[in-house]
Amino acid sequence: MQDLLRARGAGETEHPGGTLLNHLNRVAGLLAEWGADPDVQAAGLSHAMYGTDGFDHALMGTDERALLAELIGERAEALVHLYASCDRAVVYPRLGNGTPVVFRDRFTGREHTPSPPDVRAFAEITAANELDVLAHDSDLADRYGAALHGVFTRSRDLLSAAAREACERQLGRYSLEPGPIRITGLDHLVLTVADIEQTVDFYQRVLGMRPVTFGEGRRALAFGTSKINLHEAGRELLPHATHPTPGSADLCLVTDVPQEQVLARLTACGVPVLEGPVPRTGAQGPVTSTYLRDPDGNLVEISTYAPGPAAGPDPSTETTSAPPDAPQTSQMPNGAA
Repeated sequence: MQDLLRARGAGETEHPGGTLLNHLNRVAGLLAEWGADPDVQAAGLSHAMYGTDGFDHALMGTDERALLAELIGERAEALVHLYASCDRAVVYPRLGNGTPVVFRDRFTGREHTPSPPDVRAFAEITAANELDVLAHDSDLADRYGAALHGVFTRSRDLLSAAAREACERQLGRYSLEPGPIRITGLDHLVLTVADIEQTVDFYQRVLGMRPVTFGEGRRALAFGTSKINLHEAGRELLPHATHPTPGSADLCLVTDVPQEQVLARLTACGVPVLEGPVPRTGAQGPVTSTYLRDPDGNLVEISTYAPGPAAGPDPSTETTSAPPDAPQTSQMPNGAA
């Protein structure tokens, strides 16, 4: 096989890391190191014979398949043809998504479903090829490292343990995995209530919240930098909690007025005190709390820090927002055999 590669110009064809022949030998060496069977190793050595979707420089035509099969065996040649004919833009996103992997032949445009062993061999050769290319071309590594890390992470079950470890070792720094979410506060919560206007009256009259109307007549209660959105039981807006039930909530609200003033206000409004004032532990440390129930029976805890933190500005406008859904797409390498 080495003689054929040299005769077809692989030793004179430039490629990251020297010549195409150098690259093919390194790929075959990697596959041997990973414990690939002889057919896969032979296919790795010959994978660029018909050109590839990333390196359009064929050393022989597909009309010479019988010649290559005679040298390396029919299965190895079939793997070379599978690798060469792969339409990467179509096939790479399908790897690792379960179900049989449907390949598109870039030579004919037809789709077909290779056997699971052939798909695993394809993935192993792909990993060896791409790792060698990126190891010898930093520009390609920076350009395609993240995309390929995603491909090999998603299709890790198709790779041998040695190949998986090599991919992570070389490409792990390009990981696109997002960091942990950092929650900085509570924007709003939703209460399901039997009577929206009765709830609005209670929270406005007793606790000083500000009624808000937004959207298409939706009702809410604003306080500090947060709000409570209200859903009427039986007419909840989608999406909603799995079991929206009036009276199932347990709220802790922070105030900057003394507990004595809290008690006086509750008495003036005719609201029974369930418990308190009593010492409790809040999110920022010790608090003193008084407990009551709203018209639906929700447990409401009114807490005071000492000294009390500032409540923040009272919003004067009502806005709604949703996090953008921005799926990432990545181009596949187009300069590697």
